Amino acid sequence: MTTGRPLRIALVTSGLAITGGLERCVLEDTEDLVAAGHEVEVWHRDDESSRAGEGRPAFGRMGVRLVHGTDPRFGVRTAIRDVARFVREGLRIRRSRPDVIWLNRPEYLPFGRVVSAVARVPLAVHLHHAPNYRRLRPFAGGRSRYLAVSAAMAEAWAGAGVDRRRIVVVPNGVDTAAFPPPAGDDVRTARERLGLPADAPVVLYYGRLSRAKGVVSLLEAWSTVRTSAPACHRVASTSVVGSSAPAPVLVLAGALYPEEREPVQRAIDALPDGSVVVLPERDDVVPLLHAADLVVVPSIEPEGFGRTVVEAMSTGTPVVAAASGGTAEILSDEWTRYTVDPTDTGALASRIVDVLDESATDPELGARCRAWVSARYGRTPHVAALLAALEDHARR
Repeated sequence: MTTGRPLRIALVTSGLAITGGLERCVLEDTEDLVAAGHEVEVWHRDDESSRAGEGRPAFGRMGVRLVHGTDPRFGVRTAIRDVARFVREGLRIRRSRPDVIWLNRPEYLPFGRVVSAVARVPLAVHLHHAPNYRRLRPFAGGRSRYLAVSAAMAEAWAGAGVDRRRIVVVPNGVDTAAFPPPAGDDVRTARERLGLPADAPVVLYYGRLSRAKGVVSLLEAWSTVRTSAPACHRVASTSVVGSSAPAPVLVLAGALYPEEREPVQRAIDALPDGSVVVLPERDDVVPLLHAADLVVVPSIEPEGFGRTVVEAMSTGTPVVAAASGGTAEILSDEWTRYTVDPTDTGALASRIVDVLDESATDPELGARCRAWVSARYGRTPHVAALLAALEDHARR
């Protein structure tokens, strides 16, 4: 942990609803910063989302002050009006007298730079995803420091014009206690409640159901998996004596937006009935993970970090993921063989089959998964790195 007086942090985000990994990271980081004795003020925009106000109780329980901020979006055609708004926001933030402005939406970097200059407060920009701009050099300077969730994101933003010396890598972390391995009848119970077969191998994808996330590639690989996979089970499970090998089942859990519905549904319809189970998006993913023998994260567009990878491995569930971006960094060393090019559907199918077989025959695999995450991607190392970066920048 860092030392010295507590920080006053102006956290700038968009809405408060937990709509994805970024928003969950913001909530968890705020909880940890408050628990460490720091004062956090959350500047947000929560009036345009269909889920406006949904996350307010979670922040309210922490006792943080919530401030409705201005629209942080910047456009070339509205540049003069936008900058004027940003100046007024900078004056508002200045009156709060924070030690550091912590911008959690890097796409709003022009807003952050103006606000930081007007408020005369250093700016920490959290790089959760790839750059939204081709050329960042004109507005990437000032009193700015960048916190990248992976080395891949650090290099991506440096390639767009941010001085690499200004970027520090702060990998995300998960509370491993919130993602425990299954115990007792957890696997059976989870499958019963989700309507999944008790003995079939279950492969899980959870997240947005889109081409960019690799869902269509996964579905195209699935027919090969069904015809190639042996009857693989968790080591602790028992198969039905005398029965034929049950075909594996693919579970897709997540939001399917209208613009993605046609290609995803077409790929599902091309597969045999019952081979794919589609479940709605849900906040509590632990039952999904307990029901699964394997999680697949086949993102074609490189992930900034790969939170689903560490959540799954925390529960002892192995993961096959894209060999790019943040997921490849998590699955390093002995786990590199669990990565694959998701656009190569034959390789993806083969890797799924191999890891299903390994999960059924290696009784230590789950424990190794959990140990890997606990040591490198738990909350303790993440919070220590985050606090050190914020404090160092605030007190320069």
